[in-house]
Amino acid sequence: MERHERGKVHIVEPQDLFVPTLVDVFSEAGLFVDRVSEQIDPQILLEEQPDLLFVDSDYLDDPLRAVRLARTLAAHAFIVIYSNSRGGGSEDAFLAAGAAVVLDKSAERESIVETLRATWSLRHT
Repeated sequence: MERHERGKVHIVEPQDLFVPTLVDVFSEAGLFVDRVSEQIDPQILLEEQPDLLFVDSDYLDDPLRAVRLARTLAAHAFIVIYSNSRGGGSEDAFLAAGAAVVLDKSAERESIVETLRATWSLRHT
């Protein structure tokens, strides 16, 4: 498996149960996960300035506000939203708030891996 250029990858996943699977998915995509947190922590974003921020938006109190905050605090981060909420304009709202990609949780694992690979490649070209 090809490992990509090292960058800071931060996962925001409020459900501990899903963290090992997400870390595996990132590994399959050739990416190392540097940090996992349950919520978006402004201090951590300011200090770390991740290159890629992956956010499971379904369990956040105000996901659009969280994305806007992340965009403001980590202006260069490539923000990937992972959500069940596609359709009904929510994808457009996430993109307008500062997300670069919105992934549907119903997508096949391989599709998610390929999207992460492509996202990282776009970020580093």
